[in-house]
Amino acid sequence: MGRAKRLLLGGVALLALAAAGTVAAGAWPFRGAVPQPIAFPHDLHAGKNQIPCMYCHYSADRSPDAGMPSVQVCAGCHIPGGVPMVRADQAEVKKLIAYWERKEPIPWVRIHDVPDHVHFPHMRHVNAGLQCQECHGPVETMREIERVAPLRM
Repeated sequence: MGRAKRLLLGGVALLALAAAGTVAAGAWPFRGAVPQPIAFPHDLHAGKNQIPCMYCHYSADRSPDAGMPSVQVCAGCHIPGGVPMVRADQAEVKKLIAYWERKEPIPWVRIHDVPDHVHFPHMRHVNAGLQCQECHGPVETMREIERVAPLRM
């Protein structure tokens, strides 16, 4: 076999491995929490305080995207009437107040994301009666959210 043919076969093999790795990475469930700009305790908010998912992810029933909570949603409880309610030991609430005062959105890091070529209409699933936990796991028990299931059909 000639040198050109070996190089071509090697290149094709490398491309095949790269493609397989990309597919496997997208199909493999992510494990572990992703650092967020504000450590949001879902176990406290959705668990102990029983705040429904739709309160923060308010567009999930009418949009392809469930939406990430805006600083205004958080401020509704933590900064009522524009007056911060925070104890000295609440560093994460202080971060929220800083975003509020700077009029900046909270740059949440997506945990459940799909490739750009995938169209996932969240609203159809919510309106069909699926519970958030069916795909996202028991978020009401999680201190930090992590991906618990592969996002594939």
